[in-house]
Amino acid sequence: MKTPIILFFCLLSFTLACAQTNQTISNHIISHIDAEKGTTQLINTIPLSVREKANNYCEGSYWLLLWNIVCAALVAWLFLFGGLSKYILKRSNKIKAINRGNFIFIVFYFLLTFLLLLPLDIYQNFIREHQYGFSNQGFVQWFLNDLITFIVELIIAAPFFVLVYGIFRKTKENWWIWGTTVSIVFITGLIIIYPVFIAPIFNQYIPLKNGYLKNQILSMARANRVNVDNVYVYNESQQTKVFNAEVSGFAGTARISLNDNMLNHCTNNEIKAALAHEMGHYVLRHLFILTLEYGLLILIGFKLIQWSVTKLINKYSDKWQMKSIQDITSLPVLVFLFTFYFFILTPVTNSITRVIEIEADNYGLNAARQPDAFASLMLKSADNHKIDPGYWEEIIFFDHPCRKQRILSAMIWKAEN
Repeated sequence: MKTPIILFFCLLSFTLACAQTNQTISNHIISHIDAEKGTTQLINTIPLSVREKANNYCEGSYWLLLWNIVCAALVAWLFLFGGLSKYILKRSNKIKAINRGNFIFIVFYFLLTFLLLLPLDIYQNFIREHQYGFSNQGFVQWFLNDLITFIVELIIAAPFFVLVYGIFRKTKENWWIWGTTVSIVFITGLIIIYPVFIAPIFNQYIPLKNGYLKNQILSMARANRVNVDNVYVYNESQQTKVFNAEVSGFAGTARISLNDNMLNHCTNNEIKAALAHEMGHYVLRHLFILTLEYGLLILIGFKLIQWSVTKLINKYSDKWQMKSIQDITSLPVLVFLFTFYFFILTPVTNSITRVIEIEADNYGLNAARQPDAFASLMLKSADNHKIDPGYWEEIIFFDHPCRKQRILSAMIWKAEN
């Protein structure tokens, strides 16, 4: 147990040090320039009603983190103590082949979990998004999209967990090492196939028709060694009012894309600023870095869960009909423990992501050379992001730098260039 804990605190210290270094450098530069005054002037252009809306939306999201873990605990209790696992096990045990029986158990587990969490899902992703004016979907359209998402996730997750439990049976006490390895390979595979095979299920991707803008974007991509030959627009305005853009994929599956909200409501320079940021993620290999860092967290998590599950099985093996982690009935406790583990790690995972977002912001400013456009884009999307949270609030809850810090970075770049 000592090694995972030491690794965890080393990673946490490194991440927070990186975040603090960025802040320290910014503060040093501010003392010599007038970037802070320019930032304040820009932020003051945001109407008070918009800032209040953003604050309420973000603070509500903090509470939803808690409600999600509470509901996850309730679902786990229903399976482990409420008899749902036993009910599914009776059906799946009728199939003699263990992998097929496990497949049936996994499908029913995720189906019942989806139904049990549906009320929270409806409130969190439909009612609340409409209350704040971010959704363009009617309920039927939203539910069908949500159902398709669940089916796609089930198609991916069910074979994955069958494989995982097959490996657990083969590796026995070393299951946690092999579980980590399979998880990292699985995540890498998803990164590769997502832009080509999964993303088009939910939105239609068409080539950008604005030839002038496309040429500018492709020129910027070539200058930054992003090997693509087209720019795509996807019709996300049917679902949301939020701006989105990405340079996704890996190696031969790379794709530059932006949603139609951004195309219809942002200037060419704002679009270039956003895509330069996304190119920063791609060029700086942030997906690879995140995979390694999250892989380390998953490894530590599996080791901690091995210790926890051993204790729980010793106490509840008869009630749960579970002799070891290799039994498929361990799936509910395995899922909950991982959910709870990453809930506790929220400040760590957010800090990891926030550091790479700072790097991508800096890269994007250098690549696009559009600080005013980048700042303008931050202002346009300020209604669902708290502008200036407290220090610890940002550390704990923000996976991106707050709007004030991102605008300040743009103003510093402008002043120095």
